[in-house]
Amino acid sequence: MEIQLPYDIHSKDDHEPTAVLEALLFLSGQPMKVSDICEHTGWTVERTNATAKQLETVLADLRSGLTLIHVAGGYQLVTKPELHESVQWVRTDTTELTPMGLEVLAIVAFKQPVTRAEIEKLRGVSSERILTGLIQEGLIIDLGRKDSPGRPILYGTSTYFLECIGMNSLDELAEHVPVLTEEKNMDAGSTSAPDIEK
Repeated sequence: MEIQLPYDIHSKDDHEPTAVLEALLFLSGQPMKVSDICEHTGWTVERTNATAKQLETVLADLRSGLTLIHVAGGYQLVTKPELHESVQWVRTDTTELTPMGLEVLAIVAFKQPVTRAEIEKLRGVSSERILTGLIQEGLIIDLGRKDSPGRPILYGTSTYFLECIGMNSLDELAEHVPVLTEEKNMDAGSTSAPDIEK
């Protein structure tokens, strides 16, 4: 969603870049892609990323309650994790997923693009209602149709899903999945790469 600014910051080059970025992210209230930041500021990608690093350092040096994270393909200002217990802020406009919803979401996250039939084969039960709910929550999206009989819908996770789990990309998510000891042993005894479905 495009953010409408109350002023044109292209002509305000005399402002401290970290202050401009902080204000922009504060106004956004959500992750902003680097391309959107560049559009609003007139900066290059390199300057945007460098300013983001500087802002992260500034917030840390000031012992601010906020920190800058790289999430969902962009930057976002968030509360420091260590303050969550002290603040005890509970958002009332969010819903908690059921264990079944989390199960389906996990399958979509690690098997995407995936069809409903493939999800139901793994779970052994119907998943249509849960998929509909996850789509309504904005956590998964329709990625198109599979080139197979019936042309079933392919599902994948959204950028909002990455925002919710605080990660920048699906590659980053994959790095947090532990490899089973048996799989490590198999890899060690094999010269070929394992067949891992992404």
